[in-house]
Amino acid sequence: MGSSAKKKKEKQKDFQPSNPVGTIALLNKILPLVSDSSTPVRAQLLKLLQTLPRDEIKHSTEHASMYIRAGMTHLSADISNDSLAVMEWLLEVAGSELVNCPGGWVKTLGTFCAMMGWAVSSSNGGWTSATRTSMKAKDAQTLAKQITALSRFLQAGFADESSQVESSSQYWDVLYRVPRAPNSFEYLNLSGARRDEEGEMYSNRAARQEIFCKRFFDAISKGLDKAKKEGGATGRAASSMEQVLKNGLADFEPSTAMDTQDLLDLW
Repeated sequence: MGSSAKKKKEKQKDFQPSNPVGTIALLNKILPLVSDSSTPVRAQLLKLLQTLPRDEIKHSTEHASMYIRAGMTHLSADISNDSLAVMEWLLEVAGSELVNCPGGWVKTLGTFCAMMGWAVSSSNGGWTSATRTSMKAKDAQTLAKQITALSRFLQAGFADESSQVESSSQYWDVLYRVPRAPNSFEYLNLSGARRDEEGEMYSNRAARQEIFCKRFFDAISKGLDKAKKEGGATGRAASSMEQVLKNGLADFEPSTAMDTQDLLDLW
C-alpha cells in the first residue's frame, strides 16, 4: 500500500499540465479578471498565474502591469488587496522586466502612492490623493502589506545592475556592444523634446533614482514617518522600507537643478 501511494505521488509530480493556447494568449484572456467582482474568481486567478512558466510571463509584463495597477486602485478594498497579491506575484517572476518596461516604474510608483493614501502632486496637473484620517487594526495590517510590497518593488528598481553580469565575457559584451534597446540614449534628451515621464522606460538604475527623488521621495518619506508612528507591523514595515531607500539611494548624485534638502533630511 505504501509503495503504491509513493508511485502515485511520483506520477503526479512528473505530470506537467499542457497549455495549447500559449501563455501570452492565456494572459490576454484572464488578466481582466484581476478586477473581477467575485472573490473566488480572483483567488483562482492567482493560483492559475502561479502555475504559468516564468520565462514566458516576462514577455507580457507591461500588459499585465496595466491590469494589476487598475485593480490596486479599485474602489473595492477587497479587489485592491487581491490585486496587490497579484503585483507581488509579478514582482517575483518578472521584477526586473516590470521596472524597465514603459510606464512600469513611474506609473506603478504612482499607483502604490494612490492606494496607500500618500499624497503625490504633479506640476502638469496630475492627481493628488487623500491622506488617511484613521488607522484601524485592519487598515494597519493592510498598510503593512502595501509597504512591504512597495519595498520589494523599490528593491527591484534600485538593484545593482552590475551584479546581473554573470561572467567575464558577458561583462565585456555589455560594456562595449552597441545598445539594441529603442531610444538607448534618450536620457541625454538631445532632441530637447518634452518627455512623457509617466509612460517612459527607465532602463537603468540612475534614471530610476532620479525620477523617484524628483516625483515620489517627498510623499513616500512623509508617509513612512506617519507609518512608523503607528508601531506594530506597520512601523516595522516602514522601518524596513526606510532602510531599502537608504541602500537604494546611497550612491545617488542628484542633478544641480534638483532640490536635495528633503533627501538629505531623511539620512
